[in-house]
Amino acid sequence: MAELIEKIHGGYRVDGLELMAGNCGCGGLTGPGGSGVGDCCFTFSRVKKDGQTISYFGKYTTPNTTNNYEWGYRIKKDGAAVDVKMLDTRSPKTFKFGGHRPPPVSAWQARGWQVEYQFERPVEGTGEPLPEW
Repeated sequence: MAELIEKIHGGYRVDGLELMAGNCGCGGLTGPGGSGVGDCCFTFSRVKKDGQTISYFGKYTTPNTTNNYEWGYRIKKDGAAVDVKMLDTRSPKTFKFGGHRPPPVSAWQARGWQVEYQFERPVEGTGEPLPEW
């Protein structure tokens, strides 16, 4: 039987679903006059593993987005757990997301994962301060 959690380039494959880190590769570079090169530079996703727990954090908000909110879930199966937290926006997304979106809860449920909890709530501003990684 294959391992439930497998390390892959840029993240982890968990039960066949990928949780990937990513960014736009802006590297702190700025455009003319010191301005940012685009809203994509403010977005990213991170993934880490601690024992049998995979944690995903994504940020799809920028200083220019409004109507921001956070959503996420925790799922469990066979002693493993996946925690997902996403800072997101309901305002029009006219820019590329620098990270990789996590799988929807339904994709996990189709593989027999149990949902421990799900949440969705508004955030102030862009959701800072960000969690410590």
